[in-house]
Amino acid sequence: MFSPSYSTAPVNSEMLPRQQVLLDALFTCATACNEFIAYSWNEPDLPSRARSMRLGRDCADLCQLAGVFVARGSEHFRYILRECAELCRACADETTQHPGDLSRRCTEACRMAEDACRTSY
Repeated sequence: MFSPSYSTAPVNSEMLPRQQVLLDALFTCATACNEFIAYSWNEPDLPSRARSMRLGRDCADLCQLAGVFVARGSEHFRYILRECAELCRACADETTQHPGDLSRRCTEACRMAEDACRTSY
């Protein structure tokens, strides 16, 4: 029988308000990026959105991963948040080039997540 020598539970199981703000920003960003990607598949300018869609997928995935690292109190969460902030910035810069409400929401959510990540590490 396998007996782990470490716990996967956070050291402090109570969520601080700033951690909740960060998790909310990461979740909102991941959701907005996924909505932008789904919307973009039906747009006539699909080829010009390819880079935005790739960055959006990466951004959504990294935001989700960063949220997991923060929620479980990983000792490496700061490294993930640094990269997440950079990717959110790049995604926002790219999606702002496209018209539409979902593009704007993605850009805004990415900017908020970037700020939340930068102020958390």
